[in-house]
Amino acid sequence: MSDPRQDIFSELIVKTREGDLGNMDACGEIEAKIYHCEDIFQDEQDTIFRDGAFIVGHHTMLKSAGDHMAFDHLGQPIILTRARDGKIRAFLNACRHRGVRLVDGDEVKRRPSMVCPYHNWAYGMDGKLIAVPLEESFPHLDKSCRSLKALPCEVRHGFIWVNPNPEGTLDLDKHLGDIGKDLDAFGVDGEVFFKQSLKRKKTNWKLIVDAFLDGYHVKRLHKHTVGPLFIDCAAVSEAKGVHIRSSVGRNELVEAFELTEDDWDYRHHCTFAYQVFPNTTLIFHPDYSSILSVYPIAPDETLVSHICLIPAEPENEAEQAHYERAFNIIENGVFEAEDFFVCEQAQKGIATGANDTFIIGGHEASLQFFHQILQQQIQEKRA
Repeated sequence: MSDPRQDIFSELIVKTREGDLGNMDACGEIEAKIYHCEDIFQDEQDTIFRDGAFIVGHHTMLKSAGDHMAFDHLGQPIILTRARDGKIRAFLNACRHRGVRLVDGDEVKRRPSMVCPYHNWAYGMDGKLIAVPLEESFPHLDKSCRSLKALPCEVRHGFIWVNPNPEGTLDLDKHLGDIGKDLDAFGVDGEVFFKQSLKRKKTNWKLIVDAFLDGYHVKRLHKHTVGPLFIDCAAVSEAKGVHIRSSVGRNELVEAFELTEDDWDYRHHCTFAYQVFPNTTLIFHPDYSSILSVYPIAPDETLVSHICLIPAEPENEAEQAHYERAFNIIENGVFEAEDFFVCEQAQKGIATGANDTFIIGGHEASLQFFHQILQQQIQEKRA
């Protein structure tokens, strides 16, 4: 069976060799109001972010039985747990006695149970109510009916997926479509969690999505960091269902011109990126991977999560230092100092009202794909 990434990489080689880059059919305009209008923001929240499949982490973030953490970024207070059966689950973060929040903080904790701070009702990592102080004072209590409220949750391709709607579904075969094969090919299930950054940025969530779909800026905005590693605008993108797959040519791409398909290296010769609808971008660097997720807070404010995955646990100080250095460069030198910076600057410019629309060129086709998909999904969920 051929590699699922082969077709787009082959197209990248052909178009780069022939100088046939860009998609002039995708040129157009985007209305500026989508980045600041309160009504549009609320519509996105109600139709897109309240019910759907979202990547909330990697399975190695919860390594052992008893590991659990709070997750508050999808409009619902959520607990993620790993129980003794090895299964990762998601629950609403609310005690079934009087509704008090059970778990606080973004860090992973390891304990045998989750205990409510108010009256000390205790729950297992499977969500079952296991202990009630002075239980005899609740003569009508059936503990089996007071388990934590479960959310649809599944581990697939190494990622933890959750639907924040307790009455919703989680059909990942339908949601992912063909890109599931790509994720298998990259082996993210076998990678391990290394580090996470959480930052609030004063910008609309879609501006950050746009930035990571845009290959046009790489040699310019990133000219002092990662820009010199890439061929200018050597990129091919395509919509795959509701997702967008991109392959961006690194300088080493020219080596692949003379190689057979069996010798192509999909991390060395290019950088693959996947915009997993609606809010996550997966970037496959040469020796590590980034999970970049954006969570809207307000029309002009977004929480950004960057999770770094590496091939295996560092075996020595040199390996640890290597990945620390790599994470610092990409997170602080590139994402923070350059990408997030211009997104915040763009938000300030949008607020002036100087532009009613923004123009999209042939090297920015992915932006058009994303905004068309987003509008289609909003309309479908409204219906």
